[in-house]
Amino acid sequence: MPSFIKSCFSSNDWITDDKKEICFIGRSNVGKSSLINALANAKIAKTSNTPGRTQLANFYDFDKFRLIDLPGYGYAKVSKSKHFELSKIISEYIYLRKNLVAVFQIIDISVITDLDLQMSELLSNRFNQHYIVLNKADKEAKSYFDNNFAKIAAKLKKDKENIVCVSAKNKTNIPNLKKLIGSVIL
Repeated sequence: MPSFIKSCFSSNDWITDDKKEICFIGRSNVGKSSLINALANAKIAKTSNTPGRTQLANFYDFDKFRLIDLPGYGYAKVSKSKHFELSKIISEYIYLRKNLVAVFQIIDISVITDLDLQMSELLSNRFNQHYIVLNKADKEAKSYFDNNFAKIAAKLKKDKENIVCVSAKNKTNIPNLKKLIGSVIL
């Protein structure tokens, strides 16, 4: 059964073993925590309608791997010092964590921002295993995704195989995301 392990402010707090990890990264309020709950099929991550609630690296145990929920990027309603702290947590984890085997960038399917595109490019240059999870599919008609998938993939400069469209809210395509994660972990 998946479970919350701990929250970490810096690399000094990280778990020191060799268990494989994946991380979720995305703008504030794209549904990272809700997606974790959908994957776990249980409420193990705190969710909020208020953007920017995740302000630490949250570690979750999923038996064969750990999932790390990183703070959201691009949330402007924090002080400069808090923005620096959040950026440091993200950068430290992404650039220093040896256990990290894949990065899953969570993007709101209906609002792909320039910041999402910049982050996607940065992550693609840094990681071979960088995947896009288009969340909140329940907010768009299925035909929107079907008709725009090639455009979305081109805009994000990603192969279609590296993109999955889901809805954490109604659990659409969660099995496909689990399958993708499983293929990365093995």
